Amino acid sequence: MLPMVMRAAVVIVLLATGVAEAQPAPSVTWLSPLIGVWATRDTYHPLTGEPIVEDATRTCRLVMRDAYLECESVVTRPNGTGRTYRFLINYNRITSRFEMLSIWSNHPPKAVQSLAPNAARDRWVLEDVAVIGDNEASDHWSELVIESGQRIVWTGRRVKDGVDPRSAPISFSETWTRIKG
Repeated sequence: MLPMVMRAAVVIVLLATGVAEAQPAPSVTWLSPLIGVWATRDTYHPLTGEPIVEDATRTCRLVMRDAYLECESVVTRPNGTGRTYRFLINYNRITSRFEMLSIWSNHPPKAVQSLAPNAARDRWVLEDVAVIGDNEASDHWSELVIESGQRIVWTGRRVKDGVDPRSAPISFSETWTRIKG
C-alpha cells in the first residue's frame, strides 16, 4: 500500500508544479486565426515624402502539406497598376522559432523575420533575421495584434541605434478586416 501512496504523492506534486502538464508543441496551426480572406489597409511611411496608403485583398491559407501559412496580398490601384506580395510562415524546429519569408512583386529585397507569440497567441512580435538586397540601415520590428476574429492590427517600426522598438518611428500601420473564412 505504501508504494501506491508514494506514487500518488509524486503525481500530485507533479501536477501541482505543472511538470506533468503537457504543453502543445509550437506549430503553424498556432496561426490559424489568420486563415481566411481579409481586406487590408496599409499605410506605409517612407523615410522621406508623404505616406502611401493602399488597399489590398489578403488571402491566408495553409500550403505545402500544411507546413506553411501563406498570405498573399493583391493590391489594385486606380491607375491600373498594383502589386502582389507574399508571406510564408512556418515553425522552424531547428531554430525553435516561427519564421516568415516576405517577397514583393515590386521590390527586389527579401526579408526573413522571426515571430514570437505572447502566451495567449493574440500578439506576435516580428524581428528581422535577415534582409537580402536592401541597403536601408535599420532593423524592422513589428507587432501583429489579433484584436478579434474579425480584425487584426499590424504596426511596423524602424529601429536604429538600440532605441526601444515600441518608441521607434513607424514604418507602416496596417489593419485587416475579415471578408470570409
